[in-house]
Amino acid sequence: MVAAVANQQRRNGEAFTLIELLVVIAIIAILAALLLPTLSKAKAKAVGIQCLGNLKQLQLAWQFYTGDNNEFIPGNHWYMQAGLGGFSRGPLNWITGWEHADEADNPDNTNSALFLDAQWASLGQYTKSAAIYRCPASKVSVREGGGSFPIARTVSMNGWMGYINQPDYPGYQSFRKTTDLTALTASDALVFVDERDDSVDDGFFGFDMAGNSIRNLPSTFHAGSGVVTFADGHAELHRWRSPALQIAQQTSVATKSYGGIPVAANDPDLSWLRLHGTRSE
Repeated sequence: MVAAVANQQRRNGEAFTLIELLVVIAIIAILAALLLPTLSKAKAKAVGIQCLGNLKQLQLAWQFYTGDNNEFIPGNHWYMQAGLGGFSRGPLNWITGWEHADEADNPDNTNSALFLDAQWASLGQYTKSAAIYRCPASKVSVREGGGSFPIARTVSMNGWMGYINQPDYPGYQSFRKTTDLTALTASDALVFVDERDDSVDDGFFGFDMAGNSIRNLPSTFHAGSGVVTFADGHAELHRWRSPALQIAQQTSVATKSYGGIPVAANDPDLSWLRLHGTRSE
């Protein structure tokens, strides 16, 4: 109809009327409104695929490390990573650092050397790229030196993994070598977690084996899902189902850091983490 009117006017040498222009604009607006959700979903899917690819690369580096070190799993001792309790930082852990998105002028928030430089990170020599340590869906900035910058790392490792580690609960198995993965098989054993950018601190992803809380919060920024990897090398976008984890994403400079969220005793996400994180000794 619009094209017919336009053709007729061109034949008559007349311009569009105001009403006809408004009709065309209205049609374009309707078409744009119909296409926008599809485009947004496509963009979100592409970001999710990119994040999945990042953690696949990190998991591959983990496997190269174990292959080069007699199947020992990269260290994951959070006291050492943070420099707490009299422990010195160094290259024994897969990364070093203690991020806090809402803490201004914390150099660990932006220092990629802490997970790339061999003097601080045992996996750095296998990865080389800072980009794979940060989810592309992250929107949090951190304050430093009067400016704001993206937080450097949003990934952490299952706290029960590592030839050195410091889990909080006795009676559960720590996996020092890949050969320890028997009762909990490699295909079920959680390794890396895409963590919320306003929850990540050290490189140790901890979860409660006794009480009912989720200590470190996995990311839900991919339409309620986040990437996780497993010791057999595969990675997946895992759908987190607990209402407690569906906290609105912070943008720009973070004003709050999340952790230790209380959940129900039968919370599906806490149950999933326990099932894939460790086993009773």
